[in-house]
Amino acid sequence: VILEDFAWEGDKQLEIPFEDLIIYELHVRDLSIDESSGITNKGKFLGLTETGTATPEGIPTGLDHIKSLGITHLHLLPSYDYGSVDETKLDVPQFNWGYDPVNFNVPEGSYSTDPYHGEVRVKEMKQMIKALHENGIAVVMDVVYNHVYEAKDFCFNRIVPDYFSRTKNGAYSNGSGCGNDTASERSMVRKYIVDSVSYWADEYHIDGFRF
Repeated sequence: VILEDFAWEGDKQLEIPFEDLIIYELHVRDLSIDESSGITNKGKFLGLTETGTATPEGIPTGLDHIKSLGITHLHLLPSYDYGSVDETKLDVPQFNWGYDPVNFNVPEGSYSTDPYHGEVRVKEMKQMIKALHENGIAVVMDVVYNHVYEAKDFCFNRIVPDYFSRTKNGAYSNGSGCGNDTASERSMVRKYIVDSVSYWADEYHIDGFRF
C-alpha cells in the first residue's frame, strides 16, 4: 500500500515559552473508553479529535474537557506499537500502559479503528495530532528506548543477535528492572534512537518527548 501524503497544511508548531508549559499526562484509551464518555471512537486516536461530547449529565468529555483544563501540552503515554495488547483480539478486554515496545516507529494498532491495515493507524494518529494542534495543544509522546517487550524476538536482535540489547555472561542485563536493557553505548543503537525521535518529530509533528 502506498500512503498518500497526509494533509498537514496549516499545521504549525506551537511556540510556547518554557516557563508557561502546563503538561497533562494521558493514556489514549483511558480518555474515551468509558461508556459514559459520549465519544464515538472509544479508546482510539480519533477519540481525541471529537468535540461536543459529554456525559449523560452534560459534563464535557474528551477534547472539550482537556481544553477546559487550560493545558498547553498533552503528554501521551507510549503510543507506538507495544506488545502486551493483542491487536487481533480487541473484542477481549485488554489493558497496558504501553511500556513494552515492539515497533518503536509504528503507531499502536489497538488505538486505530482498523489494526489490520497499517495506513489506518498512521493516518488516524496524524489526525489526532493535527486536531490537538488546531485546538492550541502541543503533543508530547512518552518514549521508552531503554528496553523492549521481548529481547530475543526484537527485530534488530534477530538480524544481528543481541546487538541491540546489553548482555552479561550470556544473560540480558536487567539494570532497569524490565528484563532487558538497551545497549545504548553501541554506535548504531544510539543512531537508531536519534533517528527514531527525529522520525516522530518530522513525520508526525510530535512537539516533545518524555524519556
